[in-house]
Amino acid sequence: MAFVVKKISSQEYEQLGIDTWEPWENTTHKAPWELEETETFYVLEGEVNITVDDETYNVTKDMVVSLPKGLVCMWDIPTFLKKVYKLNFELD
Repeated sequence: MAFVVKKISSQEYEQLGIDTWEPWENTTHKAPWELEETETFYVLEGEVNITVDDETYNVTKDMVVSLPKGLVCMWDIPTFLKKVYKLNFELD
């Protein structure tokens, strides 16, 4: 599975069943993260910068991200992040 970041439409939101995913929020935070299991999340509010290798992805509202198990990345929340997530779920 690959690392995926993309903006999605309201139709894709409904097809993925995102309104049933688990909520999570945090304020300013910066730390390395190694994923113990696959996680897909959708940003409701705020933003997060995810650095994988030497590339940084700015993830904002209405974007979905799929992170593969074993991925090592830097997680940087500049102000606030409210997301919903689902473990062991991959985007098509």
